[in-house]
Amino acid sequence: YLDHVLICCKAGRPKDYTPNLAKIKVVSYYLQKMASALFASLNECAERETTDQQYAANVMRMENSYFFTQGIKQRGIELTTLYAKQITGASVICKQSTDAYLGWMIKREFKAMHSLFSNISRIRKDVGDADVPIHVPRAQFVRTLQKESSKEIMKEKIGVVYARMEKHLSESGGLLPVAWKALVKVLYEWFGRWEKLSTSCYKFILEPSAIDVVRIAKSASGSSSAASSGKRTNESRPEKHKYVSI
Repeated sequence: YLDHVLICCKAGRPKDYTPNLAKIKVVSYYLQKMASALFASLNECAERETTDQQYAANVMRMENSYFFTQGIKQRGIELTTLYAKQITGASVICKQSTDAYLGWMIKREFKAMHSLFSNISRIRKDVGDADVPIHVPRAQFVRTLQKESSKEIMKEKIGVVYARMEKHLSESGGLLPVAWKALVKVLYEWFGRWEKLSTSCYKFILEPSAIDVVRIAKSASGSSSAASSGKRTNESRPEKHKYVSI
């Protein structure tokens, strides 16, 4: 519809003519109302009882807000200017929902480690570094890490996370590479904090390190992308989501 509006505004004008839709009051008013209705509908769909609030609501918000922003920016400065406020709002929605989604993903796949270090962090605030082992014995701490954080286990868990994100996010939406890059950053931040807690409270070096986890994550996305590309050459992949564009 927006493309049609632009074509109509440019009809009979020089090829380099750029319409300033923001200054055409009637057009601007109704296009703004359409954008507002679009986001109101998105919020309504995300909050329905039938929408899984643990992850699906966030996936819906992050994908559609990202799609809106990219779709408008691709159509040039006239629409980017017209929808500047909505693009800012969409970026906020996308970041908030992405952060919530990534947090859910990490807590789900690294449940034992997240629970362990959350407990240690809480105890540390109350009693200090030196007394943490009184409440969480070193033997218990090391046993949990040996069970949950070897290099092979990390490769497996991070591979599962990437596969799950591939399943959740539409290929046509283009968000997977962006979301995965954000997840790698969050993994680095979380494991970096866990490294510091491990060293300060137990004088124990966490392996693999935060940097190692980043390397594993980058490798996981590369190998999975290659496998997916090979698979797509042999069979057509159905589109997972339908987007409503204005």
